[in-house]
Amino acid sequence: MKVVTEYKISLYCCMMNDCNKSYSTKFNLKRHVEIVHLKQKKHKCEFCERFFVSQQNLREHTFIHTGAKPYQCSICNAYFRQISQLSLHKRNHDMQENPKGYCLDATALGPKLMSLTELVIQKIKEYPF
Repeated sequence: MKVVTEYKISLYCCMMNDCNKSYSTKFNLKRHVEIVHLKQKKHKCEFCERFFVSQQNLREHTFIHTGAKPYQCSICNAYFRQISQLSLHKRNHDMQENPKGYCLDATALGPKLMSLTELVIQKIKEYPF
């Protein structure tokens, strides 16, 4: 059990549309209001004239135009345009190293052919949650 020894005090509360979000700095509150409530897009792509809410979103969008893939997998050295793509990719490595649940192995059923839907239903019946 984790014991909380420190409390974070948020002094700046969002009062728009019953949002109830709070922040420790005025800057973070302002950024929240601009992005979430006002939908302000200040960052313009120099290639296609699209606008983005954050510099990071613009940066990753720009990679589409430049072809850059700056995020590299430390396991297999594959490259990705977005850090979220790399994170999803790394899950595949994690699943291979530490498989969870059960495997839907159609070859284990022998000569009996079934659709993927039938296979899933059979496995759920065998291993109810």
